Amino acid sequence: MGVHDIIPPSLLAKENKQPFLLVKLRVKQEDVDFCLEKVVLRLGTEGAFKGYAHEWESEGISCHLMGDGHIVHTPGEKKILILSRQGDSHKVTFKVLMEALPDYHLQWRDG
Repeated sequence: MGVHDIIPPSLLAKENKQPFLLVKLRVKQEDVDFCLEKVVLRLGTEGAFKGYAHEWESEGISCHLMGDGHIVHTPGEKKILILSRQGDSHKVTFKVLMEALPDYHLQWRDG
């Protein structure tokens, strides 16, 4: 799984409730003074973020944990339920999934 994968297949591999992290990455570009920003979803809890952060930072990528929650995936119905706290991060999670999976029905609940 590369750092540029927005949604790794493991996040949607199971039909049961799975924890996810919403992370903003900043990747330094060569020969320019600005960074590429990217928002990604990763499988795991806040505790797993430390491992991801260590890996990214060793590659020169800065990261910021924006939010977390759970995803319930129903592949047969092409449906995803997002369970997260209300706020800006749930809107970003919804947008990331909507752009990556346009043929899915997405629903958000406070959770």
